[in-house]
Amino acid sequence: MRKTVVLVSIIVVMLIIATILLILHFVQNSGSSDLFPFSIGIYTYEVLNKYSHVHDPSIGKQVNVGPNILQKNGNIYPFTQGLLFIDDEHLIESSGLYAISFLRKFELNSGKTDMYYNMTSNYFAEGIALVIEPQTYKKCIFVLTYKEKAMLVYDFETLELYHTFEYELDGYGLTSNLDALHSIEDLKKGNFALYQRLWATSGDEYLYELEIPENFTNVKKLSIMSKVKITCAGFDIHHVNELEYHLHSKTIFANIFLTHLILELDITKGSCLKIINLSGLSEKCDNQEEGRKSRDSILNGIAIDSRNNREMLPNLLVTGKLWPNMFEIRLVKSSEKLVASSVLSEYFKTIGNKL
Repeated sequence: MRKTVVLVSIIVVMLIIATILLILHFVQNSGSSDLFPFSIGIYTYEVLNKYSHVHDPSIGKQVNVGPNILQKNGNIYPFTQGLLFIDDEHLIESSGLYAISFLRKFELNSGKTDMYYNMTSNYFAEGIALVIEPQTYKKCIFVLTYKEKAMLVYDFETLELYHTFEYELDGYGLTSNLDALHSIEDLKKGNFALYQRLWATSGDEYLYELEIPENFTNVKKLSIMSKVKITCAGFDIHHVNELEYHLHSKTIFANIFLTHLILELDITKGSCLKIINLSGLSEKCDNQEEGRKSRDSILNGIAIDSRNNREMLPNLLVTGKLWPNMFEIRLVKSSEKLVASSVLSEYFKTIGNKL
């Protein structure tokens, strides 16, 4: 009898140890929020400020003209594909669609366009990122294209086209870890080029890290260095769209195409840390009934200003394709006891069930 008790005790202890080791293994090798969906933060929002989101081609400097460039007349609600702050008051935005894609610098408070570049009709602009050319420390804007297998590189100061890379993927979202407020001198002193990183999405379930060549004009094709699968609550997530790097947490905020959802992603593991539900935000736009007539009028565009980029839970500036407004929002932890899979229901109704 005593031997039986001892044997059972040993077996129980071994099972406990094995269970602990198994849990540690999964935690170390997987996104913890995917293993334990209740640990994923579920957030809603509070609108802090509302801004005009209109591009007027008659205002500001047009950088380029040409026979393949459609000249725009009248106010335009941008078809936002990329959005980022370059200082506390100014942003850069890429607007998509064939024949009418453009890149612009504009002022936040007034909405006034300072400078813009109308792309040739064969390009559909997608996500954007600030990137330093390592050899020269020239500051550039990378612009993805949708199906053209090209990465366009623009001079940050002038918005003139500097180089074009061949690129093997479709273009969706793009972001980098460059802080726009750092001067070139500060970047050089800190040897930033050694730590610079660039990420992209392409409509599939992966987050790709791209190479950053030493000299852009000497390289024909941009290579993919690595990829990580994007997951949330154990599900693969496709069609991750506009991206925004968060300096403080070293994570990425990302729109999911055709939904009102933003995910915060662990860059290393690809797992979801937060789900932000922006349902109802589009209804706060001016002329929102007019905007609803277009099925393309969906949430897309995330930017974090320099002040908030150093906060653990930053305020976000968000907008959408063809939206007449941008919104500064504060993230609010949901008081409801929700699990990630239930919040992702919108994803499964739109994107997920089509895969």
